[in-house]
Order: sequence, then C-alpha cells, then structure tokens
Amino acid sequence: MTTFREYRAAQLHGFVADRNVPALPTDAVRFQGERAGLVSRAVAAIIDVVLIFAAVLATIAALWMLSFIIDPTNTGNLTASVEAAADRQTRIPPAVAMVAYGYVLNVLYWTAFWALSGRTVGNLVMGLRVVNRKGAHPGWFLSLARALFCTIFPIGLIWVALSRRNRSVQDMVLRTSVIYDWVVGIPWLKQGDGAEDLRAERGGNGDEAHA
Repeated sequence: MTTFREYRAAQLHGFVADRNVPALPTDAVRFQGERAGLVSRAVAAIIDVVLIFAAVLATIAALWMLSFIIDPTNTGNLTASVEAAADRQTRIPPAVAMVAYGYVLNVLYWTAFWALSGRTVGNLVMGLRVVNRKGAHPGWFLSLARALFCTIFPIGLIWVALSRRNRSVQDMVLRTSVIYDWVVGIPWLKQGDGAEDLRAERGGNGDEAHA
C-alpha cells in the first residue's frame, strides 16, 4: 500500500490518482487520500460518542437487572413497595462512576480500532482513516496517546478549521493525520508527466509508487 508520505511525494513528481478505482464513489474520487476537514471528522466523532453512550446505557440497564437477580425485592405489601422504590436508587451506579466508565471505554475503543485498522465505526461511515507520519496505521502506543488526547481535550478538533493542512491539535502534537480513504488504502497511482524522475530516485523501481 502506498503510504501517505509516498502519495504526496508521487504527486510532486508527476504521478496522479488513478480515477478507475473500483468500488469508490464517483463524488469521492477527487478527495481520496486527502486530509479530511472539520465537518466529516466531527460527524465521525459524534457517531463514535453516540455508540459509547449507548454502551454505557446498556451497561447501566444490565447492572440494574442483574441486581434484582442477585437481591430480589419483596413487593408483597405497601411498606415493602416503598422500600423497594428507595432501594431502586441504590441499584443504579452513581453518575460520576458511569461518566468515568464512559471515558475509559471511549479511550479503549479508539485505541483498539485505530491501532488495528486506522479507523473506528465513525471513521468507516465517513470514509476516514487515521495514519501516522509515515502514512501507516498508528501503533498501539500512538493510538493510546491519541485516544487519551482526544478524549481529554476534544476541543482540539476545532483547530482543523484554522489549519491549512486540516490538522487538529492532536495531529500536530502526535504527528498524525486523518485522511479520506473509502477503500483499502491510499489511492492507486498511475504515471503522469514527470513520473520518470520519481522512478530514478527510487533506483529504477517504479512499482513502489503503486498501491
């Protein structure tokens, strides 16, 4: 697969993106391999946060139902019913604990998906991928650092709107990028004017410039 750095270098030496990319939406072809903007990244992040929120709610519901299995409430009389209503409040975990749980779950979710494939569910829906400075999937350590940074300082994403390179604060600090990628990798490249220069720089092997 062509890395992001190789893709940029190839463009400067006359290679162009192959427009005959299978399974690639027509309107998305010209954006393939480019850094993503604020709107698409924000929508992807919202999708991920909604999924984590749903997981937290599911956990609360599961714990609540499990508590009744472990410690059933006797509702045979009025007194017991009143006590059950009060007891019901103690069966739900404290809000602070569940918020902390949500943050931890979010960090683990982003870390695992970025390290394994470079994209989360939100990224997949929006056709995005997170890459390191070499254009490959970020490793586990970098993914963890980025997940922590994004979870603790989500407002850093706003910088994408001000950056000429569409990079968030997290991207600038950790040297990562979020690119449009609707297919397996950064787009296939084909020879254009000046491609011979790039082949000469690579020792005559032009195949390396192809995904």
